[in-house]
Amino acid sequence: MDEISRDGRLRHDIPMHVAKRLFLGLAGLFCIVMPTWELYRGVWPLSVASPFFLFIIFGAYAVGIPLVYAAVFSPAVRWIVRRGRIDIVLRNPIFLRRHHVLPGDIASFSLRTIEWDSGGPSYTVVLTTVNGERFETRDFSTAKTAEMFRDRIKSVLMGA
Repeated sequence: MDEISRDGRLRHDIPMHVAKRLFLGLAGLFCIVMPTWELYRGVWPLSVASPFFLFIIFGAYAVGIPLVYAAVFSPAVRWIVRRGRIDIVLRNPIFLRRHHVLPGDIASFSLRTIEWDSGGPSYTVVLTTVNGERFETRDFSTAKTAEMFRDRIKSVLMGA
């Protein structure tokens, strides 16, 4: 679990590693470039088979574009919890966004259960603001661990 530093702040990171970004971006570009390169001769010059090949190319784009989008826009998240304030920093290669949440801005702290088909459920702590914004922590393996982390956030926020 994340530790409270000497300055009394609790830092909680949800990384988005460069290797993951590269993998997603290269996989997406591969899905876009290769079918286009290999199948463009079936589309041009126009023929009876052109719609069939164009359908395959657009299907590849439907896979590749979201992968490239995820590589570029998925943020690395850092929560910095201190007495009276939570700073949530979202960073990706394009933008850096900071959210400052005060105790009066918090509508609820809840747990969200994530069901997996390949194993047991995992849990995240969800902070919901009065404006409707939702911020989630990383996954925890048990509900008890997620509840302990939620309580830890609350105790640091309230200065206990």
